[in-house]
Amino acid sequence: MSKWPDYAITAVRYDGNTIERVRVYEGDGAQLTDRQTRSRTALLLSLFVQRDYCTAYQDGNGEWRKGADVETVDVAGTTYIRTDGNDIASDDLGELPDF
Repeated sequence: MSKWPDYAITAVRYDGNTIERVRVYEGDGAQLTDRQTRSRTALLLSLFVQRDYCTAYQDGNGEWRKGADVETVDVAGTTYIRTDGNDIASDDLGELPDF
């Protein structure tokens, strides 16, 4: 397993095609700790100050596995949060579970 980034997003709540909140764990390099819930605004601010995020999922043994890197894209003057880098006017963190 490669080193965990600063944070891993494990679940998401959308309001239409915009993220409302995310469930994140802090990455300490070797493992994930300290689960938190963050608003879209808090997530964007953290991304703007160069914190690294990825998505994460649990495998069949209950172990966390790294998913895709999370980044921002600007479309028509609005910033969106995505894992695929596409210039599409919506947030998209892939197939994370809703909470």
